[in-house]
Amino acid sequence: MSDKDAGEGGGSSEARAAAVCNIEALMRRKEEIEAQIKAYYDVLESQKGVGMNEPLVDREGYPRADVDLYQVRTARHNIICLQNDHKAVMKQVEEALHQLHARDKEKQARDMAEAHREAMSQRLGSTENSTAPQAFAKVNSVSPGSPASLAKPLNVTVIRSGGKHQLRLVPTRWAGKGLLGCNIIPLQR
Repeated sequence: MSDKDAGEGGGSSEARAAAVCNIEALMRRKEEIEAQIKAYYDVLESQKGVGMNEPLVDREGYPRADVDLYQVRTARHNIICLQNDHKAVMKQVEEALHQLHARDKEKQARDMAEAHREAMSQRLGSTENSTAPQAFAKVNSVSPGSPASLAKPLNVTVIRSGGKHQLRLVPTRWAGKGLLGCNIIPLQR
């Protein structure tokens, strides 16, 4: 990893941490707004259950005497303002989450590209040396009719009777035990 890569990785984790802190702050603000809205709804409920749409005048058009009109109008106004603030904060949260996930997706793509480059350079290096990869496990049994005996799409190189054989296995459910139908044991080194 070069110094440039190390700097990008460190900066990217710092940027991610800052984005997460920003999202957490926005979420705290959202919760505060929701608590204030609930408090104002409680005020409306304490005024004989007057909600956001109940008329504040009686049948004859006079202001209702059974509720505190100033308190009800103030609570309604504040609820409307806070609901607008809530929408704005939620939009900021959404944008921040999109940015965070986009940044994570870009990082994942960079990591995959780097892993691919490393794998390709290792392949080129191993082809130049033309040495066989070192064995790490041994198949000591294969069940008849199993995916391992049919040898489908998982690229595997096996050594049988001193010769290399390329197989492709597909791990699938079958009538027997496991997904391959063979027993693999680690080689002792």
